[in-house]
Amino acid sequence: MGRSATPPTRPESRRSELDRLGALIELSRSLTAELDLEEIIHRILDSAIRIIPAAEAGILFLYDPDRRALVVNHAIGFGPSVYDLVVKPGEGLSGRAFMTRQAEFYPQRSDVVLAMQGAQSSNLEAFTEASGGTDYPQSAIAAPLIYKGDALGAMVVENLYRAEVFEPFDVRLLDGLAQAAAIAIVNARLYTAERASRLKLEALNEEIRFQRDQLERRLQVQDSLAEVVRDDLPLGALATRLARITQASVVVSDGLYRVLACDRSVAAETLRELSLAPWPTLQAALRQAGLTRARQQLELEDGGTVLVCPVSVGSESLGFIVLDCRHRRPDAVDGAAADSAALVAAAHFLRERALEEGEIRRRGALLERLLRGEAPSPAEAMLQPPLRLTVGALRPPPEGQQEHNARVLRTFLALTQEALATGGVPLTVTLREGRVVAVQSLAGTRRDAERVRLRLEEAAERLSRLAPGWQAVYALEDDVPELADLAAAHDEARLAIEVRERLGRREPVFTVRSLGAYRLILRSASGAEVVELCRRVLRAAVEHDLHRRGMLLDTFRTYLEAGAVKATAIRLRVHPHTVEYRLRRLQELTGLDLRRPEDRLTLELALRVLDLATIGKEPSKTGMALFIEP
Repeated sequence: MGRSATPPTRPESRRSELDRLGALIELSRSLTAELDLEEIIHRILDSAIRIIPAAEAGILFLYDPDRRALVVNHAIGFGPSVYDLVVKPGEGLSGRAFMTRQAEFYPQRSDVVLAMQGAQSSNLEAFTEASGGTDYPQSAIAAPLIYKGDALGAMVVENLYRAEVFEPFDVRLLDGLAQAAAIAIVNARLYTAERASRLKLEALNEEIRFQRDQLERRLQVQDSLAEVVRDDLPLGALATRLARITQASVVVSDGLYRVLACDRSVAAETLRELSLAPWPTLQAALRQAGLTRARQQLELEDGGTVLVCPVSVGSESLGFIVLDCRHRRPDAVDGAAADSAALVAAAHFLRERALEEGEIRRRGALLERLLRGEAPSPAEAMLQPPLRLTVGALRPPPEGQQEHNARVLRTFLALTQEALATGGVPLTVTLREGRVVAVQSLAGTRRDAERVRLRLEEAAERLSRLAPGWQAVYALEDDVPELADLAAAHDEARLAIEVRERLGRREPVFTVRSLGAYRLILRSASGAEVVELCRRVLRAAVEHDLHRRGMLLDTFRTYLEAGAVKATAIRLRVHPHTVEYRLRRLQELTGLDLRRPEDRLTLELALRVLDLATIGKEPSKTGMALFIEP
């Protein structure tokens, strides 16, 4: 069995005891200078094999408090399954040394077997596999790792094939090495713990500094933006201060993506033209921000970042603040700063809208007085006849693609105001029934109608850029000599826009005079007696189409446009005989002959007048129903 008594003296080994002791002392010194725990353990076990010549293999166990067992930390001369050993205190050679706190000597296999008879079968199997089939070593020495009375683990050196190979001096050497190893292990653990504590302290200090810097930046943000509000500074000042805070380029836009302010000088009119990001990607982020009223972040392929912050009031997005962060990644303070700036911008937008709507109401009231023929008040005395009247309307994009109707209309109003407000000419521009109406005084001024037309064309083109899909059209009336004529001119211009639409003409600016004969028809359509006369002419044909689902009048309209029966048939996708039959039936019902010029003109004028008479009517007053009303 294992014993600590001195074994029989054996012949001197290849080294003298003095040399081996010197090697132990040198190793102990080097271990005290080493702080890497893994390196210490490796050197301890390697040195044990080296200074004890008879040792062929060795295992160093360390105690694991969580598992309450000794586990293999390092091994020499064994296969990888040695690391499966988990030894309880008192079990096997290492467990006995750990419990007794004394070095143990096992000169023969029988001593080893006796000491390991209480070992777990799993440990015996793992040892046999790791040793290459040897179930027990032939000779072994075990020594505990003791520091200040506490056992840290145990170390075992073995000879798997020969007995009686270890000397008493080998036991003392291993015991001494184990004590030096325990001190080195404790030092390394203390160093590791101290280093970990220092790193944690440094990380904590760094976090404190970071939080302090963040807090200081947040205070700077609030102070800087509060000054914008307190001093009622413009949006340009807001963009400049936000850019300085976030170290980014800042753009403020309205809901139609029109650039209202930027921290630097730019020639672009819209966000699309700034090339902050691929437009489809940026537009998707703008729409998402508008829908969710939450900040969006775009990561660009070049490593840059774009923040899109909506300027929202309730469920409506009034505009956007866009941060172009090319040189640094935005942090939480940058996002918070953008959100705060959006609140400031929202207050600015609301104030501007309130002023704008108040002005629209004031101008609208003035327009209503002018349309009633009332003279302007003394404060508006400059708006005197003769007057130039302009009526503008919007054509929306295809169904399902309309967005921001109210914003587009307000922008349309602003662009019209900018186009006409030149040269100090007295002017009022307002909204009426979803259209823009502008009245200019021409008294004492040069009547440059061509210049007005060009500026309105520029306004229409700008609107198409700001609101893709929307189209603007302006109708220019003849000069109105008297206030009493203004209401009729307004109605004529309003209806002229719809007549032009039916005629398929697409120019953005036109004069009512350019409608030619249709202008005469349009004026005739406003006379009740003329409309009634036309209704009587076509009554029988209209009733026929209503009751028999006929196409007499539609065929006649197409015939007037096509000019021939065959061309009409092609457009209607019917046989020419069908067209001839319908025209013949129309002549029978009306009593008029299309071969006679005066009858043909009567039918055409009657149809045109009734068509124009339906423009602007309520749904219940349009189409066939209007034609046959008494």
